[in-house]
Amino acid sequence: MHLNQTSVKAILENYSKEQVKKASSIKAIFMDVDGVLTDGSITYNDAGQELKSFHVRDGLIVQHLKRVGIITGIISGRESPMVSRRCAELQMDFCHQGILDKLSVMEKLAAHYKLRMKEVMYIGDDINDLSVFRKCGLSVCPADTVSYIKDEVDLVTRYKGGKGAMREAADLVLAARGFMDKLL
Repeated sequence: MHLNQTSVKAILENYSKEQVKKASSIKAIFMDVDGVLTDGSITYNDAGQELKSFHVRDGLIVQHLKRVGIITGIISGRESPMVSRRCAELQMDFCHQGILDKLSVMEKLAAHYKLRMKEVMYIGDDINDLSVFRKCGLSVCPADTVSYIKDEVDLVTRYKGGKGAMREAADLVLAARGFMDKLL
């Protein structure tokens, strides 16, 4: 069973022509973690272990992105064993943590995967993502990002970080590239 064209059209109707055009060129989705794949909370248990919650829909779409050849990975300013575990579980293409200069890492990854910057979507949510937003092909932030960061991106999702923002952005790419109808 395939999604019908009406369903795909309904996805694309939520975005401007410029956003859809940019999404149609995306071959890789790079993302931050805290505030994007999580709600931004950092919780410690009594033993001092860090706990994070990830939304299952954000994770599920990664296997579909990979199936159609879209590269996925993490560029995070923080380091966390939970993030390494989640990346491995989702079989993401890379997981770079503790990164102060995200733009430099993004440029190296783009070169490694033979991508032009306009073929990379980046999903972030804070000041340390600004340099990447300004160079990537489609910049995205979750709905609960602070306003001055929202002003710097191509797309603000309807969903909050850790609540489906990554899924929404991925669905846009899949629909704009003509892959969405092949998922089911």
